Amino acid sequence: MTCRFIKEAKNIVFIGKPGTGKTHLSISIGIKGLQKGYKVLFTSVGEMLKNLHSSKADNSYCKKVKEYLEPHLLILDELGFKKIPDYSADDFFDIISKRYEEGSLIITTNKPIDQWGEIFSDNILASAISDRIVHHSVIIRVSGPSFRTKDMEDKKEV
Repeated sequence: MTCRFIKEAKNIVFIGKPGTGKTHLSISIGIKGLQKGYKVLFTSVGEMLKNLHSSKADNSYCKKVKEYLEPHLLILDELGFKKIPDYSADDFFDIISKRYEEGSLIITTNKPIDQWGEIFSDNILASAISDRIVHHSVIIRVSGPSFRTKDMEDKKEV
């Protein structure tokens, strides 16, 4: 919670099943970064890729890319929930490669890094992306039951 990783342009990757608190942890770290004076942007991977794709239609792509490069910390939530189309995979790579060693990332994902080829439909691209993310990162595996369904046992009818 010192946010030293932001100053050092390092990354955090939270890996775990849905409902285990990855998003909650990343938001908490983002708030701490804001309190320490860092510029932080939180978005889902899907929302970022949708915005980048849409920006090509009105020629604002470069401006939109800049929005994702400017923050000291970019938090990308939910990598791996949906397969990323080829045209969006290139956009994702652009953001990751341009932030490499320049700005910090927090990524939440439900897929182990060795399965990212399934997300990007291209093992070489997935390898290039994961290589840049993992190079200066701490990988935290979050386990346990889903917080959303932990009380389901108590709510079952007898």
